[in-house]
Amino acid sequence: MMAFLNPKAVAEPPLLRISPFKGINYSVNPTQIDNLQSPDMLNLYIGERGSLVKRTGFEKVYLNSLGDGKINGLRTFRNNLGINELLIAHSTKLYKQTGKNQPEEIYDGLANNRVHFFEMGGKCYIMDGTNYLVFDGETVKQITPYIPTLVISKNPGENGGGTLLEDFNLLTAGFKETFSGDATGKDFYLSLKPLDETPVLVKVGNEVKTLTTDYTVDRTNGKISFINAPTTGTNNVEITAYKTQAEFPNRVKKCRFSVLFGGSNDTRVFISGNPDDPSFIWRSGLSDPTYYPENGFYKVGNDGEKVQGFSKQYDYLVIEKERSKWLMHFELQSGEPTFPLKPVNDQVGTFAPNTIQTIENNPVSLDRYGVYMLEASTIRDERNVSPISININERLLLEPNLEQTISIDFNKKYYLAINGNVYIYDYMYHEWYLYNNIHASCFIEINKELYFGSSNEGMLYRFKKEDDLFPYNDDGEFINAYWMSAKISFGAAERNKMIQRLFATMEPYKHTSCNFYYVSDKAGFPKNQDNLPNYANMNYSKSFYNDKIFNAKTEFINSARLEWFDYTALNYSLFSYNTSEEPTIVVKKVKAKKVDYYQLVFQNTKMDEGLKIDSIALKFLIHNYRK
Repeated sequence: MMAFLNPKAVAEPPLLRISPFKGINYSVNPTQIDNLQSPDMLNLYIGERGSLVKRTGFEKVYLNSLGDGKINGLRTFRNNLGINELLIAHSTKLYKQTGKNQPEEIYDGLANNRVHFFEMGGKCYIMDGTNYLVFDGETVKQITPYIPTLVISKNPGENGGGTLLEDFNLLTAGFKETFSGDATGKDFYLSLKPLDETPVLVKVGNEVKTLTTDYTVDRTNGKISFINAPTTGTNNVEITAYKTQAEFPNRVKKCRFSVLFGGSNDTRVFISGNPDDPSFIWRSGLSDPTYYPENGFYKVGNDGEKVQGFSKQYDYLVIEKERSKWLMHFELQSGEPTFPLKPVNDQVGTFAPNTIQTIENNPVSLDRYGVYMLEASTIRDERNVSPISININERLLLEPNLEQTISIDFNKKYYLAINGNVYIYDYMYHEWYLYNNIHASCFIEINKELYFGSSNEGMLYRFKKEDDLFPYNDDGEFINAYWMSAKISFGAAERNKMIQRLFATMEPYKHTSCNFYYVSDKAGFPKNQDNLPNYANMNYSKSFYNDKIFNAKTEFINSARLEWFDYTALNYSLFSYNTSEEPTIVVKKVKAKKVDYYQLVFQNTKMDEGLKIDSIALKFLIHNYRK
């Protein structure tokens, strides 16, 4: 029996909904990505419940630039008065800065390189690849190295024996040895010779003796001869002398980065990055960054592969090389601390040292094939690293000078900055975004706010907060924010479609607006040329997928503006009595006919305007098959 349809039961045209939004996907053609993803978006991030939100801008922290050239390093330091000061390295100078005050120069003599800082014992240590300095809150100076006691309980005479105690310090020529006098022996031999011309310091008991009056020095043989034999005692004779090892200090001073590590406690400083010894790591003495024992070094893998940096995973130190990852851990053997090494991955490392971060206990860094995360594992296995940047590699890996990329972990997001672009991995949503116009040479977080040093000049910038008075401009310039949808076939690529309406759920701001456009194989330029996108500002004509739009044109749909009344940001040209902060459904007619693939674009480039889109819906009809 044949069934008949009720002619009055006409189905409502379907809606294609885009919500919640996802991030960028450059990995495949825009016809193949998820409809919730974007093949090209800029200066937008995923906010609460999957909305798309325009990023805030940034402002200068102080008035006048420190001069040409990038900021080389940033570090906060709490001084003796309990005041947090910011240390800024620029060119050959070090500055301290508080609030919005102009930075105050406190030192001149740095190498004009990237500067690394670390703190221990209430002092800030400074490494620039040439110098090893310390800032105590008042002055910056060369460190005063610890002078180790090499041997104790030696006897007078050439074969004095004794017990080894400490290693020679790479940072100084100085060393000590102690002897037990026997009231007869006058000649005391040191373990190292010949001695430098630096004056020898001799103590018997607590009394400092005088050269010539009490003793003489034979520097060639390392012999101290007393006029009168010291009295009997245990370790009652202490001799401090100096033996220069010319290459030793540079083993430390040429290092470029450090990490505090000691197993479960950060009791030692581990340093590396010396271009003369690229596969070596050195460690400091216990809680003493002025002491680097001569034998406190570790050779990691082969010499042809540099150590690039450190991160930590639980009680392990992760050592990143150019093409591999290693683990170091702390052990006690016969009461002595040891730090054994083992490789955990032989394929993935990092070639960009300043991209290393630890995200939720998983080290992350940029390798030559993309960004990888080291999963918790102590077993050597190629599968213990996971790629997390597949969606952006096609663009990220084409950036010039990629080895100079910098990073920070801030507000549950991993930032990678290079050439004015910032690729952001939101690890709450596992999505990537792209910001531009952020020329950063280094990042720092201060009081839960993000700052960056300029890569173009001696200036520090602060990212504004949403509740600042005018948060949506980059130091007085508009922020270009746009989003492009996937190339949507509406599940019927073989048929023509007509798109009738656009529905956008838009949040009100003090000032906000949005221009809507679409791209399709049938779209032509609109008659009103003023409605075309501002290509110069939008950077749309240079968008990453511009060559994959079937040579299509852009059609302007309409604009939407949604203000709410606020005295603090009152603009009479945009005056509104609206006091509701509830989202509003913006409805726009589209009438795009005989469409194969359809691509929606929205954009905001207005100064001091925010933008938040909660969802998009397209009303469409499926028509005949394409011929």
